[in-house]
Amino acid sequence: MLAKRIDIGADTLGDPAAAFWGRFPARKVSLVPTPVGLQNSKYVLAKWRDGEYGHARAAGLQCVHNGTEIAFRLEWECEKAAASVIDNDHFADAAALLFPLSDLAPLIMGAEGAPVSIWHWRADRPKAARLNVATGIGTSSLTRNATTPVETKAVHHGGRWALVYRRALEARLPADDAAKFTPGGHHRLAVAVWSGANAERAGLKAYSPEWVELELEA
Repeated sequence: MLAKRIDIGADTLGDPAAAFWGRFPARKVSLVPTPVGLQNSKYVLAKWRDGEYGHARAAGLQCVHNGTEIAFRLEWECEKAAASVIDNDHFADAAALLFPLSDLAPLIMGAEGAPVSIWHWRADRPKAARLNVATGIGTSSLTRNATTPVETKAVHHGGRWALVYRRALEARLPADDAAKFTPGGHHRLAVAVWSGANAERAGLKAYSPEWVELELEA
């Protein structure tokens, strides 16, 4: 997948409804439910062993940069938006991008010594993604740095979410905590989507079972 370099301002770059996205065909990323056996909660294992989750089965992925900032746009089907947490059976819709911080990082949440960086957006906190670093299932820790947010903007229309993540190419985060993006370079990422109305949260999600290979145009 090629992330084209375009001459466009930051505000437009971060707008999921901006007309320029129509110039770049989306890459279809197939999604599957996370295996129930990987859940680390006995309650979740018991309740969801025969349940249906991971409702999103595909997402459209686009990526562009302007030499200073990079933007990823996700679009997926969601008949009715869930933008808040209601009791314990209705959660906010969410999506995440996952980037390996080591060439050896496994796709599902990394491993000890081979972490992954996670950009997690949720519909009830719409303006910025939370940044997490994980070294295995259940190990995610929050990286707090107010000067280097991954800004997000999402719109729900016609039964679909469209979401953009935008970040500076050079993040002001500790090197071990930040995904790196270099024009002309090759990178990998994965996608996850949660359907809040189906009580999906934490490990109950749909995810891409293979890395997406990404090249940034120089």
